[in-house]
Amino acid sequence: MKKLFAFVVATAMAFSLLACSDSGTSSGSRFVSDIGFNDIDKVLAEVADSETVVFLLRHAERGEDYSREGLLTENGIEQSKSVGEKLQSDEEFFYASSDFGRTQQTCEGIAEGRGEKNYQRETWGILAGEWYEKDVALNIEKNWHNWETFSKMAYEGGYSKGYYDLTTRSEEWLDSLTAHLPSMKRVNILISHDFLVAGMTIYASNWQIDLRQWMNGKWINYLAGIAIIIDPNGNKRFKTVRGLETGRLQ
Repeated sequence: MKKLFAFVVATAMAFSLLACSDSGTSSGSRFVSDIGFNDIDKVLAEVADSETVVFLLRHAERGEDYSREGLLTENGIEQSKSVGEKLQSDEEFFYASSDFGRTQQTCEGIAEGRGEKNYQRETWGILAGEWYEKDVALNIEKNWHNWETFSKMAYEGGYSKGYYDLTTRSEEWLDSLTAHLPSMKRVNILISHDFLVAGMTIYASNWQIDLRQWMNGKWINYLAGIAIIIDPNGNKRFKTVRGLETGRLQ
């Protein structure tokens, strides 16, 4: 009898773990089930007419100027246009970016590549690269304001004086996005920076995507990130996406 009881308990626990393994913890979200990056045009083709898709992407290749005024390289401009060409259609997209020159240029390049005639772009505070940083000045002082520290924090935690908890802050970002949805279109392009996009990609993949920069040098590539697909009931699911040949910088 004891053996039978132990078997029933173990079986119930196993099924419980399986049921929870790919589920989000809030907002009805579903984590991505794959651990690689998908071509952005193929992901868009899978989105139903009744669904909304939000592409959160890192900007295209930048120059050596890291400041707010820093712009894309000529190659970065061409990268943006090439992504737009992959997404060509008669449908108007919605665009938003941070207030940095290179994120604005990336939106413009994608719209140009699409041949979009009525291009408009909004500037959103939630697309700032410092979204996960609690104290930027402290992070700079401690030498935590870098890819290595951010990626280690994202996967292993710690650095709580300088960074917010990744799960909590990611879910806050999704809540902020939801508030914007009524003014958006069916297809939406949001351009931000590596810290925000890497953090959201790690969260959306349920920590399965490998962006362990501190360990193996892998980092989010230009024009890579996630697609947030929202059904008519408001349920979200995620896909990792790449606009270029690879989703990771090695």
